[in-house]
Amino acid sequence: MDISIDKLIEKSGTPVSLPDVFIKINQLTQDSKCSVADISRVAETDMSLSLRLLKIVNSPYYGFPSTIDSIPRAITIIGVQNLRDLTLATTTVDLFANNQTKQNHIRQLWRHSLFCAINSRLLAEALKLHHTERFFAAGLLHDIGRLILFQGIPETMHETIKQAARTGTALTTIEHALLGFTHTDIGCRIAHQWKLPESIIETIAYHHTPEKARQYPMETAIIHIANHMANTLDVESSIEVEDHGIDHYAWKISGLNMETVYEVLSKAPEQFAELQTVLMPKTRAA
Repeated sequence: MDISIDKLIEKSGTPVSLPDVFIKINQLTQDSKCSVADISRVAETDMSLSLRLLKIVNSPYYGFPSTIDSIPRAITIIGVQNLRDLTLATTTVDLFANNQTKQNHIRQLWRHSLFCAINSRLLAEALKLHHTERFFAAGLLHDIGRLILFQGIPETMHETIKQAARTGTALTTIEHALLGFTHTDIGCRIAHQWKLPESIIETIAYHHTPEKARQYPMETAIIHIANHMANTLDVESSIEVEDHGIDHYAWKISGLNMETVYEVLSKAPEQFAELQTVLMPKTRAA
């Protein structure tokens, strides 16, 4: 098929930049002189965003014992960087919201991505890593290239899935044979356009091949493992015909074990049910 990555992104209708509210919050978090009040004022200019952020921090996802009733209070408790990454997650979902229910495969991808995001954060917490919402954002965005493929060339992608089912070939292999690039290449291109953190770009690029990660091997290993766990948790949402298992390199780099994985698998469904309602309610449609 003769189409470039840039043409495909254009055809999919994907915006070339993220919403202003995220851009402004992101800029403020990189300014050592900014205050909680500065960030709160920007977040509160978007009522929908503010309400969703408060719903998230008051959900079982965090499990705080008392109600958090304001954005400044939320920032004080979860931190500036975590608030920035939650804002990234919610604004990204908004960009694709109008297309969530048009295709079953898009609904499946959103479910899978949300499970991956939750798994990633829980794994990072288990490893006592800092700023765990960056793992949530990376997990949510790891397959954004596939969302763009389904929005840009849906008929071709449906045929690709049929071919994968027929032959047992990995979807990534078929993507490359058909297009000359894969969903990870597309995801990296849009992540660069959106000026996302390098750690997220690298996890998008190498979540299938974690041994290739250079700057952020831990982050990539966690997203790789979380991705496979999502396939296990929600088989129906996975469009991969075969899951070839977790790469041994990812186990080695992350230091995770099966006991921790099973603990996360037991916690993730409750958090998924809550966050699906807050972040992406349209994926609940049958």
